[in-house]
Amino acid sequence: MKKLFQILPLLLLFSWVSLSPVTSVYAEGEDVTEVKEIDISITPTDTLFEVSNMKPGDWAPRTITVKNIGNKDFDYQMQLQNSGDEKLFNELLLEIKAGNEELYQDKLANFKSLPIRKLTTGNEENLEVTIRFPEHLGNEFQALQSSFAFTFTAEGDESEPVQEEIIGQISSLGSPMSGGPGLPDGTTNLIYYILLCGALVVGGIVMVITIYYRKMRFVQ
Repeated sequence: MKKLFQILPLLLLFSWVSLSPVTSVYAEGEDVTEVKEIDISITPTDTLFEVSNMKPGDWAPRTITVKNIGNKDFDYQMQLQNSGDEKLFNELLLEIKAGNEELYQDKLANFKSLPIRKLTTGNEENLEVTIRFPEHLGNEFQALQSSFAFTFTAEGDESEPVQEEIIGQISSLGSPMSGGPGLPDGTTNLIYYILLCGALVVGGIVMVITIYYRKMRFVQ
């Protein structure tokens, strides 16, 4: 019995040392897998538009998947900020749909925010986003670039807002626009007209000279 009391402290120490790492790992695992009350996920995660060589009449359709990965329902909004030159940004067109519901259709620069949308926990929805390059834009919009960012903000009752961002970039670098590179509107048509007139004049001169020489030969 006396020996048992001598060994007991050693057994207790051994048990504490053995169980401590397991307890620590379990606690750390709980922290990693903890679900936030309000949490939003956006797919794709970083870049929505990365379009080069866009020309008048082109359009670029994309899909954004918005997910509620928290454990509470939330309201969310989508806002837009320009982060590049304004010239092309101010002319591009934006369309946003959720299923058959049209949410926005106007210039990219006029978009401020979507109406508040609700998303219950564990659910998701797709936003169909299309950017169009208007057909009427001329050569002054060649070699331009537009950069912007869509910001999603999710909010719930008595919870801090959560934000996710996705960026876009549209450029017309090297676009085969009407009028040719570096020429103002209408210049190409004028050049073609001058060349045509010049060809007709040269052709007329050659014809007159040919007729003249033929007459000279006939006279001789």
